[in-house]
Amino acid sequence: MHPLNLLGSTTFLLLTSGCAFIMGSPPNALATNPAPQEVITPVVIYTSDCDFKKKIDGTGWIGASTALPAAYAGEAVCKALNAELPGAMDAAGIKATFKQRKVDPQSARPTSMKEDAVAVGAKYAVVVDEPSGFEGYQQYGPSVGTYVRLYDAESGEYRARADTTYPISLRDFNDRGPSAEGRRIGADIANRLARTMRERCIEPYPYQCGKTGLFRFAVPSDTYGK
Repeated sequence: MHPLNLLGSTTFLLLTSGCAFIMGSPPNALATNPAPQEVITPVVIYTSDCDFKKKIDGTGWIGASTALPAAYAGEAVCKALNAELPGAMDAAGIKATFKQRKVDPQSARPTSMKEDAVAVGAKYAVVVDEPSGFEGYQQYGPSVGTYVRLYDAESGEYRARADTTYPISLRDFNDRGPSAEGRRIGADIANRLARTMRERCIEPYPYQCGKTGLFRFAVPSDTYGK
């Protein structure tokens, strides 16, 4: 099970049930570098090339009823997100340079990040992971979501991570290709990221940021982004 989707589904259940119980202590929000209200512009944004062929081909007939629509969901959201990001950044007044790249299973940090940032005068770089569809498991419903990682482009330091997950119906993604739901989710992620370039959520818990429409960049806890 993809940990992002498990976390996101759990968060969704908490929101809809009104439950406020959270295990453990929350991670600290990123309060400096950049400050919560520092406008991040210009910025280099790396997106996935949306190459889902291997993932889709690997589902086979056994997973056709659930895994295949979930993969279709990831692909549809990925393409919609890539299409929506430039307009969302322009609308928010953010000067963004976009670079597409293949998913690297070893590191999320782009190898050309420093050079790309210097070329446009950007201090920070953002990596938007390939959206991942999840077919559901026991009490956890189907979902699609992605990670967003923030880097100090000058030093190459992995600064912070945010994630977002959306509950979906697999029926909306029975066919491969564009879908209304995929476009809606892609546009929502793009607009949320654009707003986050102007101001970050500083709520104590990530699930509380749903009402702000902003990402909460927490101190990174995964090794993949390094």
